[in-house]
Amino acid sequence: MGQPTETAGPDPSARREQDVERDRAVVARALDGHLTAAYQPIVDLGRRRVVGYEALLRYRGDHAIPAPVFAPARLLASAERIGQTVELEEAALREALRARDELPCDTSLFVNISVSALVDQRVTDLLRAQGALDGLVFELHHRDTESLKDLGASIAALRDRGAAVAIADSTMQPETLELLLRLGPRYFKIDQRLIAGVSGSRSKLAVVDSLRHLGEALDMSVVAQGIEHLADLNSLDRLGIAFGQGFLIARPAALGDHPTGLSLLEAKPTMADAGRQELAVIVEPVCELTESELDTPLLPGVDIEFEVIVSELREPLALLRRRDHRVANVALTIVSESHSARQAIKIALGRHPDARFEPMVCVDQFGACTGVVRVDRLIDLLLTSTSSGHAVTAAGPKGHSPRRGYHSRRH
Repeated sequence: MGQPTETAGPDPSARREQDVERDRAVVARALDGHLTAAYQPIVDLGRRRVVGYEALLRYRGDHAIPAPVFAPARLLASAERIGQTVELEEAALREALRARDELPCDTSLFVNISVSALVDQRVTDLLRAQGALDGLVFELHHRDTESLKDLGASIAALRDRGAAVAIADSTMQPETLELLLRLGPRYFKIDQRLIAGVSGSRSKLAVVDSLRHLGEALDMSVVAQGIEHLADLNSLDRLGIAFGQGFLIARPAALGDHPTGLSLLEAKPTMADAGRQELAVIVEPVCELTESELDTPLLPGVDIEFEVIVSELREPLALLRRRDHRVANVALTIVSESHSARQAIKIALGRHPDARFEPMVCVDQFGACTGVVRVDRLIDLLLTSTSSGHAVTAAGPKGHSPRRGYHSRRH
């Protein structure tokens, strides 16, 4: 019996050449008038209004090449492999800027760009032709730091013409911190990987809150990206995150296809929308402070009735009432957002007669403070729920002074 014939495997160099040719064909077709942009709203989570739109790269399909090849991440990867990243970014930026004149009043246009592209002469020429850059926010995604030395001058020139800067990075590598310290951006965008499931993760809550504190220290507004669930939106709102975007609020679309008012933003989320229990709709904002902040004076003009002393994990330790610059301790009673109105009433009436109508501190599923519940509002809620025969759907209080969440009395 003869020896089996060996079959030669595919030539690795030939396969690499085929991959390169495919990347060139894909990028060339995208640059040949097939790029467009979709726009996703960025909203003020406290005021529930649209403040800007992020322009996102899209391919205008023609069925000549399978659509998945032109997914933004794959398209950018193809351009990077053949050294045409800047050409693709310049073309995408040119397309995104077409919407400047269509932006609703008092909104900004966020455009994605890498550090390398921003300092490239082709991009510089494109932006010079735009004249004033008011309302533009350059969202930097950096993969290298070779041009970081020259970036400061470029950013200063853009700011002089009215533009702002956002840093988008979830890794928090030393290069990111260097960018934050060197550039002093107006916005810092938190990646979806940290935002998804934040309502059910103590570790994510802690990280996001740390980034909010970093933003405050560096005078940056924090933007949460990739919000897809109402529970996460509520948690971010309580944390005091300023801005957010994601499929829950609106999917990317042509600028003209977005309604002038997004229904989710017209009021606070209702209990029925959120699938939450009854107490969630009547929890009021409260000022939180740690024991080390007890002696910190209030800012002039700040009007606060109740304060909650919390632990590092935001677990309530004491409830204080402030009247005429005097502080009194209030008996601490804790209820959970998972309690029904009837259960909370029973807890309130089970207290000492002198304390039955004092507010109660509400906590979430992790034991973190979410605000206070007043007994009179609790009674109204119970009566309304009983008379209607179904769950209450009225929105909670609209006050935001201070906003619910991780805010010290100095905020």
